[in-house]
Amino acid sequence: MKIDRVEVTYGELRSHGYPTFSNQRYELTLGAVLESGESARMAESRLFELAKREVRSMFGDQVEQTELDIPI
Repeated sequence: MKIDRVEVTYGELRSHGYPTFSNQRYELTLGAVLESGESARMAESRLFELAKREVRSMFGDQVEQTELDIPI
């Protein structure tokens, strides 16, 4: 079997607003086509970290911006 693409989904559900609670959920799916020499495990890890950072940013969390060599 040849793996030529990787896709990850990351989401968070947060409850807030005591005493009247409300839920807020953000979810993001990212995918990549592997090039020769790239490992699926490495691509999955990079995509997961990027998706996690983006979802936290959607909630308004302070996230560290880093340079990635992933064309978006």
